[in-house]
Amino acid sequence: MNTLATQFHELSGSEKRKVHLSLGEHALSKWREFCATHPRMDYVETVCGTHQTVDTQLPADAFQSAREGRDIKNVAKRYQEPIVAIQDDDLIFPDPTTFAYYALYNLFNKYAKHKSVDDWLIVNQALSSEQNESQWQPLLDDAIKKAI
Repeated sequence: MNTLATQFHELSGSEKRKVHLSLGEHALSKWREFCATHPRMDYVETVCGTHQTVDTQLPADAFQSAREGRDIKNVAKRYQEPIVAIQDDDLIFPDPTTFAYYALYNLFNKYAKHKSVDDWLIVNQALSSEQNESQWQPLLDDAIKKAI
């Protein structure tokens, strides 16, 4: 039996990119849903004790950068503090929101910064941004069908 994961891994690089961008759109929609109910998010960066406000536009700018294949709007620099804050547990989101945030960050790194990022990691994170696990397979199936 040919699983969706196998189908994905057999895609060409350009087809994988299409799948990534399709799933990235979904992750971005999940991020936006979260932001709609949390319009202002603040946290304290514990190393220096500085107060930070979450840049809610950053994931959308990261997605746009990935689509364009270059860093627009200084995304790489803007991601530095919040990524460290998430890793240090200074900034905590619900799990699906964290997965959406990381999916868009890794999409940006792969396609705008041209870094080596595991293709399946982006898929897994983007799918995990969907809280309803029964939707993961249909989301991936649809993205693959659109890519080929």
